[in-house]
Amino acid sequence: MKKPFFWILSLAAAVSFSAKLQEEDLTKCLVKVKHEWSKPCAQCTDYKKSYRVYFRNNCAEKLDVKCAAQEADLRWRTFSRLSVAPGDTVTAYACKGTGKYLYWVRPAGDASQPFLSDEEINEQFRNQ
Repeated sequence: MKKPFFWILSLAAAVSFSAKLQEEDLTKCLVKVKHEWSKPCAQCTDYKKSYRVYFRNNCAEKLDVKCAAQEADLRWRTFSRLSVAPGDTVTAYACKGTGKYLYWVRPAGDASQPFLSDEEINEQFRNQ
């Protein structure tokens, strides 16, 4: 009786470890490729302090991505893109940026791993 119970616990631990490893591996799929300061921006009235950061999906699978760039007032401007194809680029910007950015990834269409809301991001990462 003890062997099957131990085997079930081992299997559960392996599945949990595999899911965590897969999540960590997906984080490595999105790679910062460049950033720019003070580039013209249609969304910003004064772009002299604008900050733009570019990420590329370097993996072979589609990803859902949420990224954010921090404004001078420490609020995060967020952007979500679903089903980012391999090789595609995602951009985040701030009109008066600090140069800080955040991003989250998940397998495309995987709603079981919800992204943080904009409010949660601004609460949890305000001073970072």
